[in-house]
Amino acid sequence: MEAAGVSLAVVGAAELCLKYGRRLCETYRTYRDAESEFAEQLLVLENRWLKAEVQLNFLHEVWFALPGRFQVHFNRILAVINTKLIAANDLCNQSIKKQDDQPEHLHVLMTKGKLRRANFAITLKDSIDAMIRDLDQWQQNLLDPTWYQLVLVPGTKVPQVVDKSCKDSKTSEATLAGLRYLLSNKDKVNNPTTDVFLPYDSVEPTASGVEFTKASLGIEKISRDIVLLDRIQIPVGTNREQSVSDVYHLVKFFSSIDPELFGFLRCRGALKDDKHCDLVFSFPEKLDDPTSLRGLLVEANTAYPLDARLNIAQMLARSCMFLHDCQFVHKSLRPDNIVCFSTQGQYPDKPYMIGLDRFRLIDARSMRLNDDLWYKDIYRHPSRQGIRPERDYIMQHDIYSLGVCLLEIGLWRSFLVWKDDSDNPTPNEEYVSRKTLSIKDPRKRALEVKKDLVRLAEQLLPGSMGRIYASTVIACLTCLDPGNTHFGDHEALREESGILVGVQFVEKILMRLLAITV
Repeated sequence: MEAAGVSLAVVGAAELCLKYGRRLCETYRTYRDAESEFAEQLLVLENRWLKAEVQLNFLHEVWFALPGRFQVHFNRILAVINTKLIAANDLCNQSIKKQDDQPEHLHVLMTKGKLRRANFAITLKDSIDAMIRDLDQWQQNLLDPTWYQLVLVPGTKVPQVVDKSCKDSKTSEATLAGLRYLLSNKDKVNNPTTDVFLPYDSVEPTASGVEFTKASLGIEKISRDIVLLDRIQIPVGTNREQSVSDVYHLVKFFSSIDPELFGFLRCRGALKDDKHCDLVFSFPEKLDDPTSLRGLLVEANTAYPLDARLNIAQMLARSCMFLHDCQFVHKSLRPDNIVCFSTQGQYPDKPYMIGLDRFRLIDARSMRLNDDLWYKDIYRHPSRQGIRPERDYIMQHDIYSLGVCLLEIGLWRSFLVWKDDSDNPTPNEEYVSRKTLSIKDPRKRALEVKKDLVRLAEQLLPGSMGRIYASTVIACLTCLDPGNTHFGDHEALREESGILVGVQFVEKILMRLLAITV
């Protein structure tokens, strides 16, 4: 009964959101008809509401096909925007002093003689601006982060609705349909098509690269565009056909996404030979000067704006979520594999994940192959360190690595430093203890490194980034701890689709980061 009550309550909440949103737009539209002063502003608002209305209608239609945990999550999201819409309606009604039985447009026209026009205009303008901001924040910070997880919902109802409503569409529902199709057919690709694998000589290599990364730059012969090449090695002894098939799916996923929203560069295709595949990525529109996050941390520019650092952290968390929604795990998430771009000479604060050489599909068998390099191990959970890790790789291992990256961003210092032009890094002893790294027992060493990182987050992050940021980093670093209060028992979350881990990540990590403002 309780679950059914929640389901019915949220269906009602979606209907209320639609009701109050439509009523508010009608009120604003009436005033626009009476006076064209706010026409452009209202057009922006109506565009925002149109997207929200489509998504609300979609949720309403698929609601009873969603798992209970999803329903509870969306209930919270709908309650937030519903409160905003009701408050905006109340403000308009109080300002206009409309009688229930009076035609809306006549009342607005009559009101202009009763109220001082300037005060009324200011009230209405502020109300429209606030509603635009509220809708933007609600969609970007609450709805969008979970939206693409709908593709993971098992059963038939959601896919049917996605397909029915998304043909020839470029909406977020169309993106859902594309993801759903690729995921449902990922085991059916025996001969990857040539639209993904490009002629090997179609890109001219250059001597340039991105410092501290393995990425190189090239020039596409036909368009003469500069592209970024990210190499994926095909390990000796592995199934080459499976590796090529995985690359195919990766390219298909990242060939049509919105780079700004998801934090991954748009992929043009891949160059393939017997030993590796080079993913070919376009530069983001109107962005240039790629530099690695590692380079920024090594430079440690004290003038680097706090809001730019926060934006990097927020976008990385969003990228991690999207990768998992696409059913991939990264496995090499660290500042060396993050490229940041800048806009017109501004500080580089637009991060994009690269370094997918160790990626795999979530449901693919883990090979449990690794290295024992200390400067990579500090980004790995203790259970994934050493030549033969003790656990299969799961999404929470990426979340842990994200936590280490967020810790470095919060401190704005690199845990690795390079001295005397050496190619090999040394530990930044202000944050990474040589004594800890010298512990002989690998398991004990890994656990002590993790303790040191949690201690840094507890002691230093509140003063530099605030308590919410600090607690979010700690949640990442402890996501696999027994009895942790953020993600719970990882064994209980090990279901095939990854829905529960995804929802927990959105609620406990991403939404908290996105709520921080400076």
